[in-house]
Amino acid sequence: MPVLLEHITQPTEQDWIDLGKIYSDAPQEWLENSDDIKSSLQKLLDQDIWFIAGRFNARLLAALKAKKEGNTIYLSDLSVRKVTVKRGVAHQMMHHMRIWADEQGYTLVAKDVPPELANALINREFVEEEGVFKRNPR
Repeated sequence: MPVLLEHITQPTEQDWIDLGKIYSDAPQEWLENSDDIKSSLQKLLDQDIWFIAGRFNARLLAALKAKKEGNTIYLSDLSVRKVTVKRGVAHQMMHHMRIWADEQGYTLVAKDVPPELANALINREFVEEEGVFKRNPR
């Protein structure tokens, strides 16, 4: 399943539906109000939080939050729709993020990485120090 990486800044109505499905499967504490996912996510967009999404066949299957500070992109809260878990969506997203970051000269930093994704980051030249994964551009 080839996944395309996309920076979501102004979600379409279908994107909002897909983001709602993605984050309904995520831990409740990731959202200000888990009963109103759209408003919670819109507040994050208004605070310059990016959503990096994985798209397959015109639908969003996964998303993560990203915050740019200087030449560093902080990644957090990666969520994949339960119906597509274990199909390599998160791995493909991190692969594409690495390529994009190298092209732009960005350092990637990820905290609170789920154990099932740690090896994928290490295989993509992230270095772990005290639970934080960091990858400098090549």
